Amino acid sequence: MKICRPRILALLTMVILAVAGISAQRRVTPVTPHDPGKAQIPEKEQKIDPSRLVTTIDAQGNSVTVDTVTGREYVDSTLLKAPPKMEYPLFYEITAGVNVWDPVMRILGQKNGIGDVWAELDLHNRYFPFIAAGLGACDDTPDLQNFTFKSPMAPYFKIGCSYNFFYNSNPDYKLQMGLRYGFSPFRWRVENVTVDEGYWGDPTHYSIPDQKCTAGYLDVVFGLKVRIAGPVSLGWSIVYHSILHESASPHGKPMYIPGFGKRNSAITANFSIMYTIPINKKTPPEVEQEKAL
Repeated sequence: MKICRPRILALLTMVILAVAGISAQRRVTPVTPHDPGKAQIPEKEQKIDPSRLVTTIDAQGNSVTVDTVTGREYVDSTLLKAPPKMEYPLFYEITAGVNVWDPVMRILGQKNGIGDVWAELDLHNRYFPFIAAGLGACDDTPDLQNFTFKSPMAPYFKIGCSYNFFYNSNPDYKLQMGLRYGFSPFRWRVENVTVDEGYWGDPTHYSIPDQKCTAGYLDVVFGLKVRIAGPVSLGWSIVYHSILHESASPHGKPMYIPGFGKRNSAITANFSIMYTIPINKKTPPEVEQEKAL
């Protein structure tokens, strides 16, 4: 039986058109199938079979998830995931602390600093708005120097915020990084400045009278907090700080700034004793189980 060539060509044309139509309706991307366990389908798409979803990267670098049956695209696969859940309530705790670093260092021979008190509000165990107030003073004759620097007791204030990297973990342990803006109005003077006139002359002495100054500075804080017993915790932190602005003086710049310390030191530390007051006692079951162990 012979089949004429026109019929063969017509049959092939119909097959090609049918395959093209099916391909236009089904868009398949040859990549590893998207893990359904890592994606949460929006409520309006609950009937979509996760096994037919594939993920690829488009020309702009966006993660694109494609339904291989309908051809529907989801630009940025995060649209298929639930937002990170906050395990703790918005207003969770209030913590008050006393920074005893300067008093301890004065016992060890430091000639400046007094101390401060501070408080912070716990938001979701993640964000911690912070405020502090303290007193600083200095009476120091530096080694191998020819003067005595004095700054009478003066206040300083700090405001800022910290971020807890362990925000969905046990709140008894916190690893935090924060920023603080510090400000202090204070006075300073220099006494007993000795100028050596040389072998044939007698040394001369003079003083710089009281100078009024205001200074602002930035603290970058990285620290660890650990609950010791009940509401009592201890905290250690390393501080990198930098002077942002200060009043000009015809006699130069002060050696010491309350709350900041000596200007020639970019790094210092804090050590605090803290007391925590709960606002909302709701605790995730996982944390309750961890405490029970």
